[in-house]
Amino acid sequence: MCRLLVVLSLLALLLIGGCSSETTKPEPEKGTLPISLNLAQALAMDYRITRVLVTITRNDYTESLELVVDGETASGTFIDLEPGIYDIIVNLYEDNVIIGTGSGQAEVVVGETTTVTIDIIFNPTTGQLEITVDWSQPVTPPTRVLFIGNSITYYNNGIYFYLENIAENLSPEVDFICDSVTSGGYTLEQHWTGPNAQTTIATGNYDYVVLQERTSWPVDYPQTFYTYVQLFDEAITASGAQTVLFLSPPYQESFDEMLELQAAAYNYIGQVIDASVIAVGRAFQRCRTSNPEVVLYQPDGNHPTNEGTYLAACMFYSAFWNQSAFGSNWDNDGVIDEIERPLFQTIAWETRQLYHR
Repeated sequence: MCRLLVVLSLLALLLIGGCSSETTKPEPEKGTLPISLNLAQALAMDYRITRVLVTITRNDYTESLELVVDGETASGTFIDLEPGIYDIIVNLYEDNVIIGTGSGQAEVVVGETTTVTIDIIFNPTTGQLEITVDWSQPVTPPTRVLFIGNSITYYNNGIYFYLENIAENLSPEVDFICDSVTSGGYTLEQHWTGPNAQTTIATGNYDYVVLQERTSWPVDYPQTFYTYVQLFDEAITASGAQTVLFLSPPYQESFDEMLELQAAAYNYIGQVIDASVIAVGRAFQRCRTSNPEVVLYQPDGNHPTNEGTYLAACMFYSAFWNQSAFGSNWDNDGVIDEIERPLFQTIAWETRQLYHR
């Protein structure tokens, strides 16, 4: 297996205008998109890459760029791009023959940098490359994870129960354990002032600590949410673990409006503390759009069904293992049927790639 590392960044241009007696609409902010591919591992496996062609598309916009291959690096720059989600296609050539291709999506944001990792599997029989694209850094699978939250986390025996079993099924070589500090209806403020959360963080030797706020709090009380996320992050960092934020599904009756407000709050504080946001709410949104017949909520319109909990667990597996849960045959004794299982696995992975933060 070979891994090509692609670094994408969009740098804003400084637009300076003079005073005018007329009100003019400002031009959209644009920028440049430098791309660099590290070809070292591919070359070490005796693949001769002489040409790299990158094509990006967004709505009706399409542009191709032939990168300059210089030793172990291929690089080039797209210019005058608007921010947004771009489809990206990469073709690798040996002379005039395509020997590999990969595709995916990335959201380009002004002033931010995205790292793209492309795993390449070489087929010695055909000489072709099978490429899967993952829009995140490669990671070492965790061994200990703590979930802090309320019934959204612990319903149906808990996301952690599902996650442990999916991980055991797909990665039996990893001795993976989840712990939890949960209580019905609890906020992060209540956990912070309670007797268990801080002590468990300090003594548990965790790789990740997942924070799940009460569903409506990031919308109704964002400053309180931010305050206690930051307090928890300080304690989590001091313990040697990493903070992970759980963007939970919104209430069913106000799904679309509430999700956007939740996402804005989680993404904001995620940037402030440099923490990953696991967008489970986005996975629910994607499933509701593509497969509206799937029941993700209990009749109360708040708590997840077993299917909803399974989808959430697939999101966490995708984040912690940096790979899809596709192929897991653990079904919780038949609770998750064989048709829905790969559907949830695929939706989780696609959502993870689109909404990784």
